[in-house]
Amino acid sequence: MSKFLAVLISFAVIATSFTSAAEAGPGRRLGFFLGGMAAASMLAHAADERRREEAYERMRARRIARERAAAIAAARRERAREIALQKQKAAQLAAAEAAASTTPVATDTPALKKGDRLPSAQDDTTVAATAAQTTTLEKTPTNTITTGSTTTDDTAATPVSCRRYSATADAVIDVPCN
Repeated sequence: MSKFLAVLISFAVIATSFTSAAEAGPGRRLGFFLGGMAAASMLAHAADERRREEAYERMRARRIARERAAAIAAARRERAREIALQKQKAAQLAAAEAAASTTPVATDTPALKKGDRLPSAQDDTTVAATAAQTTTLEKTPTNTITTGSTTTDDTAATPVSCRRYSATADAVIDVPCN
């Protein structure tokens, strides 16, 4: 029986040398007999697996970033297109309003420049007075020529005024013409 007991004790010692799967790392399940060789191959396989998973995650992150950038660019293009359409509609509306509100302008009158004399109520009487004051030459013998008077008291008494723009008053004012 002692031989039997010795074999039983030796099996117990060998069984305790094996570690459980929870305590062991990769390759340690085989105990002290083949543990070294199995651990090296398991570690290499685990490292290779880890590199593949990291490469897949990097590729997935790049793909997501590209999709996000494409979506942002598409949204910006759409917003720019909407703004361009709004500007175009506003320009068409403004053109339609401008065309509807324009009135025919007399083209025979020249544009006034700064300092030009504007027509006033006195112009009608001045034109009539100057027409009456024109110099007349009568056909007479060559030795005598008579001329009519060119100035009268009426035109000297009424001062001629011009309308000019005044920056201080920010308006058109009447000033004597020189």
